[in-house]
Amino acid sequence: MKYIIMAFGLACWATASANAAEFRFRHSFIDRDLPGSSWAQTALSDLDKDGSLDYITGQTRSRVFWYRQESPGRWVRHLLGEQSPSDVGGAAFDVDGDGWTDFVAGGAWYRNTGRPRTEPFERVVFDKDLAAVHDLMVADVDGDGRTDILTMSDKNNLRWYRIPSEPRQPWQRFDIGPSVHAGIGAGDIDGDGDLDVARSNMWFENADGKGGRWIAHTNIPFGNPKQPYPLGTHCVVLDLDRDSDADLVMSENEIKGGRIGWLENIDSKGGAWKLHELPASDSTPRGAYHSLIVADFDNDRDIDVFSCEMEGIPGDRQPRWFIWENADAKGGRFIEHVILDAQLGGHMAVAGDVDRDGDLDIVSKLWRSRKDNANEGKNHIDLLENLLIDK
Repeated sequence: MKYIIMAFGLACWATASANAAEFRFRHSFIDRDLPGSSWAQTALSDLDKDGSLDYITGQTRSRVFWYRQESPGRWVRHLLGEQSPSDVGGAAFDVDGDGWTDFVAGGAWYRNTGRPRTEPFERVVFDKDLAAVHDLMVADVDGDGRTDILTMSDKNNLRWYRIPSEPRQPWQRFDIGPSVHAGIGAGDIDGDGDLDVARSNMWFENADGKGGRWIAHTNIPFGNPKQPYPLGTHCVVLDLDRDSDADLVMSENEIKGGRIGWLENIDSKGGAWKLHELPASDSTPRGAYHSLIVADFDNDRDIDVFSCEMEGIPGDRQPRWFIWENADAKGGRFIEHVILDAQLGGHMAVAGDVDRDGDLDIVSKLWRSRKDNANEGKNHIDLLENLLIDK
């Protein structure tokens, strides 16, 4: 099954004060008629080995689509698979080591048969009881050089799975700790050389270095405790301030007017944190920050932060897309840039060099649309092409 979609859009750019970078992006639609709602499970990966990134999105407990860009502005939709057990979490990587990129969602993985343009992927269940997964992350938890996955959901705890050499067999499960709705990040938080896991207001120390024993630390000062999704966040673990330890970048992703910021690892061991909220150019309550990308968008070799407002959990004005420029390269001064203000929101955005010109582009879609959006109230998938390098 495939559909051809033609993309149309607009150019957009942002400037700020003197000595700030200029960010210019060109908007286009990948799909202006994405059916239904509750789409997430996003990824960018080359599924058909043609050298270009393809876009994946899956509908909660339903279909998974992938999109191939056949020429600039012309995208073709393909069915990747059915009956996804995941809500939001999904990841693309080569599960079975055959050289083709597969897709994992909830307690199932979808095997790329090597003919992705002509047939759906093969669905293989690795844990029939793993459901309602909001977070799914790829990492080497036990340090054996092989890919593992971390998952968290409203129905299951925070856990990780070791993938067997024959991945059609059940995957070995290891429990880490209690879950919240969203917020997994992973990295070496205490500086001892193994991978730890952060989860909203807590982080879990990999006590044996192999993912078999975990110690909980409840000292991260972030996350809104209010219903309906207490402590729902996004989290990325990395050294933002260039002092050789792991910091956290976090957003509150399920509430109107949520915060976004980075947390400095004060003692380099995760024993104390200092929150640095990112600046806002206005005081208007914003829609939920249900996207978080931490990457170098201006090719200046430091880390910037991206998020956008949801349509499904709106703010007091039409949704916008933002990049916070790391102006001093060490997190001491961020400058907010509005890179899209066009009555279009986003959810679970991902970044990659879609047009193969050497800079990072952004792709997003909706969870649920606004009736007054710029796409006639319909769901949509959007590409923001970074014009930093415009070939």
